[in-house]
Amino acid sequence: MTEAGPVLTMSLAFAKEPVEVKPGACGTVVRNAELKIVDPETGSSLPRNQPGEICIRGDQIMKGYLNNSEATKNTIDEQGWLHTGDIGLVDEDDELFIVDRLKELIKYKGFQVAPAELEALLLTHPHISDAAVVPMKDEAAGEVPVAFVVRSNHSQIIEDEIKQFVSKQVVFYKRINRVFFIDAIPKSPSGKILRKDLRAKLASGFPS
Repeated sequence: MTEAGPVLTMSLAFAKEPVEVKPGACGTVVRNAELKIVDPETGSSLPRNQPGEICIRGDQIMKGYLNNSEATKNTIDEQGWLHTGDIGLVDEDDELFIVDRLKELIKYKGFQVAPAELEALLLTHPHISDAAVVPMKDEAAGEVPVAFVVRSNHSQIIEDEIKQFVSKQVVFYKRINRVFFIDAIPKSPSGKILRKDLRAKLASGFPS
């Protein structure tokens, strides 16, 4: 994000003695910055390999939003930590992985579910060519994960097969509640999933 400055992490591929780059890694935090992962609900710092909101502090981050003290207060806390709104984790080698956006998290009771994690899992199924996960309102849980799925060519996979495939690999609150089959996942020109369009479909009563 631009608020956090031009450079926050550096890929280890560009180190003085390059090391193998891990798939999906963003590198390690640069020397003139501090980074921590916090629980979005409590603000407490989280240990390695546990996802939470990425916070950054350093001289390179912005001082605030011009003529918008409220937005500045909501982004930079009293200790100078800029809350990026990105969900990520730091592994045992100090490498950062971004897994989702905070605003995209699905709130299942007291648990938080990252859609990108479930989407990546769905795409490992040989009968699924594309997928997107969004929240659906639920009286008991608040929100539950539902999936929009594009079948692979000639596939006849059904909803229950997909739900069972996911449930065998995740904890109970990450299980897919419903599966909706569509011809294509709506995406921006850059390839980003337009989850707001899918949420709008649900709000309109899809499928009719």
